[in-house]
Amino acid sequence: MKKSGLVFSELKDLSVVDEVVYLARQAHEESRFSYITFAPNKVRAIAERAICNPKRYAAMMAWDSGKPVGFVYGSIGEYHIGTGALVTTIHNINVLKEVRYGLRGGRVALGLFQGIETWSKARSSKEILFHVTSDVDLSRTHKFIKRLGYRFIGGSYAKNII
Repeated sequence: MKKSGLVFSELKDLSVVDEVVYLARQAHEESRFSYITFAPNKVRAIAERAICNPKRYAAMMAWDSGKPVGFVYGSIGEYHIGTGALVTTIHNINVLKEVRYGLRGGRVALGLFQGIETWSKARSSKEILFHVTSDVDLSRTHKFIKRLGYRFIGGSYAKNII
């Protein structure tokens, strides 16, 4: 792996799984779900699933001078009550907080979205769905994602019941 500059790579083996866990933990700790115990074993299972079945699952990372600074995880499949078309779902995308607010953060996010789009096109996906449930920088995320050509088609709602 290149040691200087911004590099994007698809997860190919478990040699960087600790870095994936680190990025996932950082995303989790600042999200609305931080009250839930973080489970590194689940992150490892997600990484392994993406490595073992890259036609169905995407896991990509962004590196800046050899340091992990962002990741995206998605999957492709048929719409849950339809057939004949594949749809990609981005389950998680994150740029480290300390990187996110600088110019580099925009480049990292853009590179990860472009990676998922390229991956999706190669698999004949008809569209990409991006569900934002972190409750982090919602207006900023909305503005950015609209600039990438995504259209608002609904929303996520949460109600605490305990």
